[in-house]
Amino acid sequence: MKIKKNINVEAFLENVRKCEGNVYFKTLEGDMLNLKSLLSQYILMSIIDNDELMGNGVIDCSMESDVVLLGQYLE
Repeated sequence: MKIKKNINVEAFLENVRKCEGNVYFKTLEGDMLNLKSLLSQYILMSIIDNDELMGNGVIDCSMESDVVLLGQYLE
């Protein structure tokens, strides 16, 4: 699932921290950022306004219940 445009990034990352499983931002090139990592969160914040980079990435949750928690931020 892709991240919606113009979301409240801080609120999104706060909900990521509440997730029970891992939450990944995956790119077409095969890169994976575990968004439970503070460093990965900083990287996401630095690219979130870049439509090309964000358009090529998807969010992947390891637990289905986490998809529900993040649903309001995902397309």
